[in-house]
Amino acid sequence: MKNKGAKQKLKRKGATSAFGCDLTEYLESSGQDVPYVLKSCAEFIETHGIVDGIYRLSGVTSNIQRLRQEFGSDQCPDLTREVYLQDIHCVGSLCKLYFRELPNPLLTYELYEKFTVSV
Repeated sequence: MKNKGAKQKLKRKGATSAFGCDLTEYLESSGQDVPYVLKSCAEFIETHGIVDGIYRLSGVTSNIQRLRQEFGSDQCPDLTREVYLQDIHCVGSLCKLYFRELPNPLLTYELYEKFTVSV
């Protein structure tokens, strides 16, 4: 999280995890521009994950679930731990999981018509 105050605010609203909640609501209540989980994973992948198939290949399920739990708790996961460096694909898989669990599409229904016209 950006700060402890934002975490407390989310707890009061019942949204302690960025996973599975509406992106707009989460960003408004957390005061972030980009969810912390995505920012952390993107920075890690830019530094350590420039390997073939980073988003194509899946990581080990137990590592993905462990990372998800760590991001959902009060702790900030240390992505440079050996387990994540050895299974670099679990970080990319966590990003994909985040987007899959969004209740609303990233390209919103309200803007769908504009997207189709522009294509």
